[in-house]
Amino acid sequence: MAKILVTGGTGVLGRALSNIFLANKTDFLITSRNQKNIINENDGMNSNSKSKWLYMDLSKNKGINKVFNNNIDTILHLASMPMQNIQGQPADVILTKNLLDSIPKQNIKHLIYISIVGIDKIPFTYYRGKLECERLIKASGIPYSILRATQFHGFVEDFAVKLLKFPICMVPKSIKVQPVQVEAVAMELNKILGQSPLNSTYEIGGKKIYEMKEIVDSLLNVRQEKKLMIPIPIMGKMLKAYAKGYGTCNNIALNSNTWEEYLASKYPK
Repeated sequence: MAKILVTGGTGVLGRALSNIFLANKTDFLITSRNQKNIINENDGMNSNSKSKWLYMDLSKNKGINKVFNNNIDTILHLASMPMQNIQGQPADVILTKNLLDSIPKQNIKHLIYISIVGIDKIPFTYYRGKLECERLIKASGIPYSILRATQFHGFVEDFAVKLLKFPICMVPKSIKVQPVQVEAVAMELNKILGQSPLNSTYEIGGKKIYEMKEIVDSLLNVRQEKKLMIPIPIMGKMLKAYAKGYGTCNNIALNSNTWEEYLASKYPK
């Protein structure tokens, strides 16, 4: 029986997807360039997930041939190295090029790629790299589906936490974010997997759009902290694009929890 391959399978999204596959008894393999991600006893991955792990480092073009000796016909390409460069190019572009150049294209029936909402409108170097990855996949001749998601709850929280590190919190209050539950995005990928290739791109986002001040206020509240916050004007093309809502979308993931529900789960009273 042909198998499903998940690149970057030990990442946040890959783990959520693996849990779905294990529950559904889906035949799959996960790959990662870092073995520590899979053998760490505290990482929450169960023994079934660990037995499905294979080494593959797309950044160095290592381990690819061995992986594709496993009768792969479907790929979920989740591997990413945000904000890193390889040979003067965005790392994600190199990862995608190496994957496309090495796989037996004639055997692949469906390539599913996870991308980000707004990469075509927000002038951010990392996003330009993701957009190039999309272009490479579309030009590869492999049947594909591209899912652009808004930011995961954890990413939005990490950004807010960075703002709160300073004695006075300066918040670009009109920046708009639409946090989505990572498990909801994994469910959407699993749904795509059961369909024919779309050969197109579509978007999915969280249930509600927030301004950054709302995010920071709510985080302070659940952490029972007080801090002076000063709203700052939006400067620069990238932040202005976020303020215009280019990082949000209309297609809502109905099975996602809200930002408030995420906080209530992580910071129980």
